[in-house]
Amino acid sequence: MVTENNCKGKLGTISERLGNRCYGFGVRHLQSVCMCLCMISLFIARGSMAVAVLAMTDRSRLNSTDITIYDWDKNIQGLILSSFFWGYTLMQIPAGLLAKRYGGKPVLLVALLANGLICGLLPVLSYIGGWPVVCACRVLMGLTQACLFPASHTLLGRWLPAQERTTLAGIIYGGTQLGTIIAMPLSGLLAETAIGWKLIFYSISGLMFTSAAVWYFFSASTPGEHRFMTELERQYIERGLHTSGGKVLRTPWRHILRSRGLWAIAITHIGFSCSYVLFFVDMPTYLEKGLHISLKNSASLSALPYAGMWLGNIVSASVSEKIFNRGLLSVGTCRKLFNSVACFGMAFGLAGLSFIGKEHENMAIAVLVATLTLYGFSAAGFMMSHLDMSPNFAGVMLSLTNFIANFGSVGTPLLTSFILNNDPTDLSRWRICFLIISCLLIVTNIMYMIFASAKCQPWDDPDFEDKKSADPEEVTPALTSSAILKAEEAKNH
Repeated sequence: MVTENNCKGKLGTISERLGNRCYGFGVRHLQSVCMCLCMISLFIARGSMAVAVLAMTDRSRLNSTDITIYDWDKNIQGLILSSFFWGYTLMQIPAGLLAKRYGGKPVLLVALLANGLICGLLPVLSYIGGWPVVCACRVLMGLTQACLFPASHTLLGRWLPAQERTTLAGIIYGGTQLGTIIAMPLSGLLAETAIGWKLIFYSISGLMFTSAAVWYFFSASTPGEHRFMTELERQYIERGLHTSGGKVLRTPWRHILRSRGLWAIAITHIGFSCSYVLFFVDMPTYLEKGLHISLKNSASLSALPYAGMWLGNIVSASVSEKIFNRGLLSVGTCRKLFNSVACFGMAFGLAGLSFIGKEHENMAIAVLVATLTLYGFSAAGFMMSHLDMSPNFAGVMLSLTNFIANFGSVGTPLLTSFILNNDPTDLSRWRICFLIISCLLIVTNIMYMIFASAKCQPWDDPDFEDKKSADPEEVTPALTSSAILKAEEAKNH
């Protein structure tokens, strides 16, 4: 449905100048729901292994004739959990280029189908080949899921007007927390059934194929390709975005790699990636072995901090967008403010958590929830900086920063395994892990505050190469309304 309201604030004034309309709910919101569903499904597949690997090695069920239990120590479990990120890191840049070349829809469709097939076969394959085959399956899942964020950023740059982008992107990326919230307690419950941990993978396989069907029928790579799109809404979305439409753009690698803002994003991305993986991978073990909470309760309590993170994600995205739409702060200042709340909040939370003993398990859970709630503020921080700098190449830029950051993702489970030394009950060893990540978060955020930028870059222009090679006198008069828009935004940032 299309509505006409008063557009308020800096971006609202620009919208009035370009068309004097603000549009209500439409096909772009259906696209956003489909993207959120895709996030939820793939993160369920990704996150379930943290609980499944504990159930697969639960020696208390050795006498159950229908359940296979494996003798895998902490080091092997760390390899299994980190192996996802081997493939995930390796495929980051190719995934970003594939999403840019073919669009987000087909790339994410392949990811859903591939993960469904792998999860359906994993129980049989693990019985045949043991933990090395499980690692291989996780590597394949990582390879296919590497496209998730680059493809999503590519879709965001093509679907969402600037004045709506932060809030809707926060809702879409909130699917990462919702997936984790669902995966951990659900995996714990499924592992307790007569079929045991195998039911985790069979259930996820069915979810992947169902999500793939929804994605195929109700999503599109661009507004113009969507079967339900109206001409009015398409014009509203594309007006002022200055995107390439159907034109395939050559990636300006030299300009992207020389951008100081890109490296500022990459540095803070490392800190967030390491801290997220620390909890994403090791939280069930910390709760069960360190705080002595049962597997079933561990799975449920592990999801609580992610519920807080989801809340922080949604609230920060909405509040941030209102602040800069009303002209209270510039976009760049908002990004740095909310990123700092997330980073410093996470750092101080981890430092506090490291000194809480097992006799105060309720306090530890409360600190975990508060810490990841503040972490959710990053949805309005560095995660939006790629789109601020370049809607056309946001997916490629995110693939670059994610590639760099995921070296930390690979190393974090291995580092914790080394520090814990097969003794996850020793809280002093957990303290070392938490303090290392806490310091990393502080340092990386300081770098982001100094060097990050929210200005749309000149090389984002689809005609940048043509204008650069043309006679400057011929190019100067050719200022369109979208060029004026970008110039005014640059002044404000």
